[in-house]
Amino acid sequence: ENSPWNLLSQSVQAVAFQEHPYHWPVIGYEDDMKNWKQADCERYFKTYYAPNNCVVVVSGNVKFADVKRMAEKYLEPIPAQPAYAPVHITEPAQTGEKRIMVQKEVAPYLHIVYHVQKTKNEDYYALDILSSVLSAGNSSRLYSSLVDKKQLATQVFTNYSESFDPTLFKLYAVTNKGVNETDLEKAIYEEIEKIKKDGISERELQKI
Repeated sequence: ENSPWNLLSQSVQAVAFQEHPYHWPVIGYEDDMKNWKQADCERYFKTYYAPNNCVVVVSGNVKFADVKRMAEKYLEPIPAQPAYAPVHITEPAQTGEKRIMVQKEVAPYLHIVYHVQKTKNEDYYALDILSSVLSAGNSSRLYSSLVDKKQLATQVFTNYSESFDPTLFKLYAVTNKGVNETDLEKAIYEEIEKIKKDGISERELQKI
């Protein structure tokens, strides 16, 4: 609750999604938590943390047979649970820009989001590459332009997380001292327009 990013991103998420469960933070709001009962938590855990609703990822210098043996030992005994009801809610089409301002005594933070498709969509990899081009490392488009050259921001980064349903492509920036946040916002859009107009270079593609 004390983090400017958490406060801003939760507020933006709630405005970006009106109907879909992505409207809510994963663990809910403070008022939700104060009303939880132990039985509520146990029911939630039993429903969603069941082995038939989990994915195990193993990485490293391991052998398949060893992983299989450990999975059978530690995971197989855990009983499956009834499948939970799938989410059928479709977010209504957004007909225009939405804005929200959250007051907090810090340098102005900007959080810009765009509605995008779920991870299984064919555009996922292009958007993942775009996120890296925009903000991965000091030579990225946004960092080199807005932090190094123009010194409009002290921080700038993007995020495009995996999701089961349509989600958000997110841009974050912290305004530098003495800078008007509208100038920073305009500069972010200018960098996006450059990519829309000219694409990305072979060097950028190879770098990421």
